Amino acid sequence: MMARAQIAQLARRVGGVLARVAATALVAGVLSATLVRFAPGFGVDERQLDSHLSAESQRAIVRAHDEERNPARFYVSYLRRMFAGNLGFSQSLGRPIQELLAERAPETADLMVSGIAGAWLLALAFAVPPVTWRWPTLDGFFSIFSGLSACLPAAAVALLLYRLGASAKWMIPVILFPRIYQYLRNLLRQSYGMPHVLLARAKGLTGYRIFLQHVLPPAGGPLIALAAVSVNMAFGAAVAVEAICDLPGIGQLAWKAALARDLPVLVILTTIVALMTQFSNLLADTFRPARSQA
Repeated sequence: MMARAQIAQLARRVGGVLARVAATALVAGVLSATLVRFAPGFGVDERQLDSHLSAESQRAIVRAHDEERNPARFYVSYLRRMFAGNLGFSQSLGRPIQELLAERAPETADLMVSGIAGAWLLALAFAVPPVTWRWPTLDGFFSIFSGLSACLPAAAVALLLYRLGASAKWMIPVILFPRIYQYLRNLLRQSYGMPHVLLARAKGLTGYRIFLQHVLPPAGGPLIALAAVSVNMAFGAAVAVEAICDLPGIGQLAWKAALARDLPVLVILTTIVALMTQFSNLLADTFRPARSQA
């Protein structure tokens, strides 16, 4: 009976999580469709500016956007096609969305993986030594530098690095570094102030042993949560980097779709970002209690 009750409780919990994820994705799609529909310039197609097109061709272009003029009707029809395995067609690029995502996903994935890894290496290199060996001057300098860097928009940082000739794979680490560093530094300072760490210092343990045995294990849960959130931050930075460096990734696709008011592409990309955010939060919530209790 106890095992059956635990299974039922687990099933309800999993069902609740999946329902929350699905509801978030659906709401994100509705909001995206509505915002794009009422955005300035919606319904205007650059092809209509072609003076060589006949009147019939002009009317055909207008009719191609008729379904998109009603957000509710468009979204219901879009969901039906999506559940049937059809992600829709990009009017601005003239290709199926599924093909565009399949071609561009590897570029963005490679950029995000290298960007997240580089940002974490920079954050660890700047945060661990000053806190571990108690260098307040260096710690204060890095904190001021990261604070000022965090105030700059991702696009401004990417544009500056592009003008300086930096590689695109260095841009995301520089953009993410101040956000990861600040949280990591505060977490390490909090961990070093715990009683068992102070006791280890009093016993004469070295900084290396204190960090690995007494500081890092209790901080594992929050670090996993931060790593999960880093995925969302990296995708947001990838949009700016790919647009500025003209890289054929999903971020560039999102930028082009926003400029063209390409509703089908924007809806599916918004849904993907919403799902990615939900699963990142779920991963963080799953590991945080398990690691914190260890």
